[in-house]
Amino acid sequence: MRLTREVALAATPERVWQTLWDVPRMVACVPGCVEAREVEPRRRYQARMSQKVGPIALSVPLDIRVTEPTPDRLTIEARGRDGLLAAEVQMSVRLAVEAAGAGSRLRIEAEGRVLGKLGALGAGVIQRRAEELIDEFTARLRGAIGG
Repeated sequence: MRLTREVALAATPERVWQTLWDVPRMVACVPGCVEAREVEPRRRYQARMSQKVGPIALSVPLDIRVTEPTPDRLTIEARGRDGLLAAEVQMSVRLAVEAAGAGSRLRIEAEGRVLGKLGALGAGVIQRRAEELIDEFTARLRGAIGG
């Protein structure tokens, strides 16, 4: 699964980054994220994602690592496994924020792999669900930053 989105936001890049680094606000923005905690500030997090894809529901504890942070971009690597379904999830998400007029532009590039029963649903089903989730995330993020 791969996807890219560019989103115009009515907030400065500083405000966008402030929101992106705020763990409780991100829990509210990420669809299916039921909990998250900072393990090592701005470097390592743990979270639990619960999602339904087709007829399969899963709950995955994720180990999340922030790599390559710079003032205008970062990469997040996440891995987890749902023991009941023997489903493994691997994701890489790159976020970049740049000034655009009075606001900013957020670019999201995501790649992921789902293995196990869930992966057997097929790439098309997983790709569509990922697109729905990223669109929901960007809508919630707009609400969280007021733009």
